[in-house]
Amino acid sequence: MAPARARTAVVHLVRHANGPETFHRFVASYERFDAGLEHDLVLLFKGFDDRAERAPYLERCAAWAPASVELPDAGQDLTAYVAAAALLRHERLCFVNSFSEISAAGWLGLLDAALASGHAGAAGATGSWASRLSYRLYQAGLGGPYSGVFASRGAARHALQPGAGAGAVPVRAGRPTQVAGLVRELVMTARTAPFPAAHLRTNAFLVGRELFSSLRTGRAQTKWAAYALESGRGSITSQLRARGFEPAVVDRHGNARVAADWDRGDVFCQAGQEDLLVADNQTRRYAAATAAQRAALSAFAWAGRARPG
Repeated sequence: MAPARARTAVVHLVRHANGPETFHRFVASYERFDAGLEHDLVLLFKGFDDRAERAPYLERCAAWAPASVELPDAGQDLTAYVAAAALLRHERLCFVNSFSEISAAGWLGLLDAALASGHAGAAGATGSWASRLSYRLYQAGLGGPYSGVFASRGAARHALQPGAGAGAVPVRAGRPTQVAGLVRELVMTARTAPFPAAHLRTNAFLVGRELFSSLRTGRAQTKWAAYALESGRGSITSQLRARGFEPAVVDRHGNARVAADWDRGDVFCQAGQEDLLVADNQTRRYAAATAAQRAALSAFAWAGRARPG
């Protein structure tokens, strides 16, 4: 591992299982939009067997003299971020997942500016209030904040299934299965948070390395553990807020909003996402969705504050 040359590192997750297409999409956007801040580029390789497999990726980024970290293909994205934080020596780390695509010039500088006051703790390109717990309760017919914001439970299930652009929204058909799913989810994610489960999404976020390393992250080996760490009661965002920080979502204009105001930005599943700083697979799904699917995706993220485009 090369020593830190800059204060900040952009740590891009490169998963062998995803193939080169997602990597080339990110690199093309990284090349197109100046970051607006001096930094080191670090390629976080996950699941590559040897140097020969990594070579084409490093060659594509040779102009930026990237450093690299190699990890086995175990656990989730957050598993890799925790491991990388223990190996790197930069003051600040900007984690960018495999599916991310930069959308605006100065993106890293804008995230960095949001941390300048010391009040944010972490700054991300997207955030959400979505709650898997509240959605399960709604699908089980038990009411809650999602009642009245979808056309029906069936319509929500149809619109939010992964093929329709929901990402990782868990869905099942039929009330008995919904109840069983709720029980299973409660068992597997004891710290699941009810709506509004305000959380920075981990597709692109900037945080101090020492602060990040001090958080309770566990091993985050399973999807359910990763969901809990991203949006549960003991999430990264919740832990930061418990320490007196107010994590910010930053848009392409440099507006840094606290959690109570995240719905006001046209960023994640709101309007046409015109102010998005860094896109990913879920924002692209929203952009490509039908009007009904957009309405459901926006409702899942923001309930009564949804403003689908």
